[in-house]
Amino acid sequence: MNHLNPTRKNRFIAITIGLVYFWFGTLKFVPNLSPAEDLAKSTIHQLTFGLVPDEISIILLAFWEVGLGFLFVFGFFRRQAVIMTLVHMVCTFTPLFFFPGDVFGDEPLSLTLVGQYIMKNLIIIAALVSIYERKRVSEKSGEPIRKQKYSLSNGILIGKNLFKKV
Repeated sequence: MNHLNPTRKNRFIAITIGLVYFWFGTLKFVPNLSPAEDLAKSTIHQLTFGLVPDEISIILLAFWEVGLGFLFVFGFFRRQAVIMTLVHMVCTFTPLFFFPGDVFGDEPLSLTLVGQYIMKNLIIIAALVSIYERKRVSEKSGEPIRKQKYSLSNGILIGKNLFKKV
């Protein structure tokens, strides 16, 4: 994979995240097919104070996940998709607080299968952060720079100090 440039690597990561979201979301459309269905229903029930019926909440979650999968696979609205996915990821950690008995095992630092399912989301969060594209703004006009490749010559032309420490 070292021969791939960063843009292609980011595209590959986005597509794989998209496929996982599309797959997991699709499972939620069919009752009792997703292994995370009960956990998702219980979590959404807690987050919405029971105002959203479980049957509706799982369908809404399925649409959200399939929609995000579609956006990542086809490369549409990547910044917005990353932000919406990060919001989803934050919600996936709430069972740590709502249902600690289902997440943690009897031994110190041990996790149940549910806990491991939740903790693997740290990898997805890291991948999302790595593919997030900040909106670049021209220093002269203050307008967003659209579809412009960043190169040394562009950096020099717009007055960026490429060697400045962050």
